[in-house]
Amino acid sequence: MLRIGEQWVLAARTTDAGYFDGYVVLRLRDVERVTPDDTFAQEFVKIQPEWPPSFPFDIDLDSTASALGGVARQGELVGIQKENERNALWIGTLDEVTSRYIYLNEVRPDATWHPRPLGYKLRSITMAEVGTRYLVGLSAVAGVRVSSVQPEGDGDVVEFRFNN
Repeated sequence: MLRIGEQWVLAARTTDAGYFDGYVVLRLRDVERVTPDDTFAQEFVKIQPEWPPSFPFDIDLDSTASALGGVARQGELVGIQKENERNALWIGTLDEVTSRYIYLNEVRPDATWHPRPLGYKLRSITMAEVGTRYLVGLSAVAGVRVSSVQPEGDGDVVEFRFNN
């Protein structure tokens, strides 16, 4: 855990092998329990050059809009997870965060871009991640996408244990 706010928590991600793998923000009300990692990875990560990690920006974790806007810096890919679809990740660059929606310029798994930003209800977002190896690799292939159109439509589309 790097930081805890009123509604969200910021943590560093590691792979099963103990390598640093970006950052994740989790909705605090979904976290039921945090348990220590008792594998070798916990010790291995501590001898890596990235450790201890520190998030490079100031981030407000007291509201969904500020947490997502803070983690999804302009131009960097962010992956978001929705409450009823926790096995999927919607990936894109931040276009806009309003009081009710986050709009992403989405990139598909084949590294092609959607033509317009898609919106997701803030209340349905449970997690966001940045800086993972997957996102960095996808970004390298997809290239830069900057939106020049207004958002359209509604795409309302450590071990953590979540409340059901």
